[in-house]
Amino acid sequence: MIEIDDWENLLDMDAIAAPDDKLSECEYFIALASTETNVQKFRWLISAFLGAAYSFFEIFALGAHQRFMDPFSGAPVEDAQALDSLRRYVTVTLKSKRTLLFVKTGGSHPVTEQLYAIRRANTHHVPLSIMTAGPLLPEDFHFGHITGKGTPVLAFCREVMSLMYEAQQEVDG
Repeated sequence: MIEIDDWENLLDMDAIAAPDDKLSECEYFIALASTETNVQKFRWLISAFLGAAYSFFEIFALGAHQRFMDPFSGAPVEDAQALDSLRRYVTVTLKSKRTLLFVKTGGSHPVTEQLYAIRRANTHHVPLSIMTAGPLLPEDFHFGHITGKGTPVLAFCREVMSLMYEAQQEVDG
């Protein structure tokens, strides 16, 4: 039987990701996508990027809801200022299932609205549609399937990254 006092010896601290891990994950996938000219492999990298970017906002919002601890009850206390800042980028709704708290986020900024729409379609409906819109790959890969109507993928992902950096800097101060 494990003693409660031994819990610290059981934790593998290297296995616990740093708070900015999702930001690093996004950087990793966009760096790989920035050199990938095979449309199928590019699509996979962008799909992974979209999932990590979505997760960044979800984890960030949950962290803001649990930023502080009530010293008497031990219950999590939200950081209202962090949530107000974060809500410039995403909607945030706190939910619970039994004793587990989680958040649901949605786009509230033009870039996050588009991020959430693309990610939702890719996750729940159809794989990403990515077309070649010119000879300079991967820069000329565009979201969509109608010539002349697509959105440049890497330019959009860079906008998402900029917004993530901005949000993190604003919330973390």
